[in-house]
Amino acid sequence: MEPCNVSFASIVGHDRPIGILKRVLENNALAHAYLFSGEQGIGKKMTAFALAAAVNCRDAGPGGGCSVCLSCRKIASKGHPDVHFLVPDGDEIKIEQIRQMQDQLVLKPFEGTKKVLIVDGAESLNAVSSNAFLKTLEEPPGDVVIVLITAMPQSLLTTIRSRCQEIRFHPLPRHTLAQVLMKKRLLSEEDAWFLAALAQGSMGRGLEMDIEQEKADRKEVIGLLSGLSSLGPGEVLARTEFFLKDRERFERLLMIGVEWLRDAVVSCVNGDNRLLVYARGDDRYRQCDELPSLQRILSDLELFFKSRVLLDRRVSVQLVAENLFLKFGKR
Repeated sequence: MEPCNVSFASIVGHDRPIGILKRVLENNALAHAYLFSGEQGIGKKMTAFALAAAVNCRDAGPGGGCSVCLSCRKIASKGHPDVHFLVPDGDEIKIEQIRQMQDQLVLKPFEGTKKVLIVDGAESLNAVSSNAFLKTLEEPPGDVVIVLITAMPQSLLTTIRSRCQEIRFHPLPRHTLAQVLMKKRLLSEEDAWFLAALAQGSMGRGLEMDIEQEKADRKEVIGLLSGLSSLGPGEVLARTEFFLKDRERFERLLMIGVEWLRDAVVSCVNGDNRLLVYARGDDRYRQCDELPSLQRILSDLELFFKSRVLLDRRVSVQLVAENLFLKFGKR
């Protein structure tokens, strides 16, 4: 039977969180509630599934659940009667959802050893549902394990955080994520390193990104920025028309521009392609001996950062784009 990958062994790059969970299981010291915090898509939910499997698998070993038995397979498919999931209804987790969950948790486990509640997006608890949920944390049933998952732990009530054992998940190292992407997405080494850089340590983002679209966007943006110096002021201003009604597109241009300039700094100071976001191309910043100066590149970076600040202050996209393009085109 093919394994369903809900064991601790299937989780890459989170040795410390997995080590903590393994030790408490081995010592029969499982807390009643955990808070898994860290960036979106980093592996928190997968680890929560693995914990649920380790608790309820009848053939669990040092690596947690076996990933083969019926219990593990039901957990992987979200079909286990003792493993419950709570996710936002729209933008919030509502009081009605908390009450329904509480009615389920007071019941004895139906098939497994413990009931497990996984709250994905715990920052979506509103004020009313937070206070109702707090009662469950204060007086938890003895055969229940609760796992809250969030990328914004600071948004939770202090009283909720204080009643959970917090386990922090850090971004995966770029080389680790690249190796996984090469294997799971059958990417070349160069493409895997490229996506790993864009994903910023998030396995979820790395697996979901459209690599061809990411490449096309960067080719378009870098081509646009590289060509500004050869245009007159009227032609430069004409380029801003693309962004008049598309703030999101201009924000993406700023993000890619910062990546490009960061690569220029790395090329000049270090020269290690594995530290670059995108390690190929022949734009004007690619080779160290073509760089005007490190100070010039840092000045360009500052120009992009200031444009981002102006957007955040609700200055019109047209004015910000015109200012950026005209100044950048003169450099």
